[in-house]
Amino acid sequence: MFGRRKFLSFPMVIGAVIIGVVSGKAIFGPPLDEYWKKKHQEETSAAATKENDSTPT
Repeated sequence: MFGRRKFLSFPMVIGAVIIGVVSGKAIFGPPLDEYWKKKHQEETSAAATKENDSTPT
């Protein structure tokens, strides 16, 4: 029914990969950037809190 007689051409595969990467970055890029910014802020604040707690008074 949907049989292929030959393999996909290399330029078609490269084009599909480029389209997939570009669309993936457009869809998932902003939320991922926001997530990593929050994650980095949490790690730095946790490290600062831990550093302040461990210093002798």
